[in-house]
Amino acid sequence: MGLYDAIKEAINLAQKADNIELYRQLLDLGAQALEMQNEIAQLKMENMELKRKADISKEIIRHDDPFLTLRGRPITERYCATCWGKDEKLIQVRRMYNGSFMCPLCNTTGVYDEKLADSDNAQEDMSGDYFSYRG
Repeated sequence: MGLYDAIKEAINLAQKADNIELYRQLLDLGAQALEMQNEIAQLKMENMELKRKADISKEIIRHDDPFLTLRGRPITERYCATCWGKDEKLIQVRRMYNGSFMCPLCNTTGVYDEKLADSDNAQEDMSGDYFSYRG
């Protein structure tokens, strides 16, 4: 028998005994127990999320440019360092044809392949500002 069932049974007994004050106190106790159960459930969810983020943090590899990779995952899976640092969100960045990347959420840009970026920059004479960090 759970706590809620025990309180419910006690409420029924108090009602049968015609003890109004005890009945009210048991109703209040039942409401408090329900609130505590809800709070416990919420805290368990928060705890699971914190554990998940801690597990991810152990796997993060930081790079010079504002992107992250995860240990054991392909280097082509890059995540925005700005979004992780600000909100602990793993947002996969979009790779551009010219060796650069951009975060679809915060628009942070950077270079993931300097050779490709340098060759593209020399060919098209693009502004260096395009490849700079904008977090």
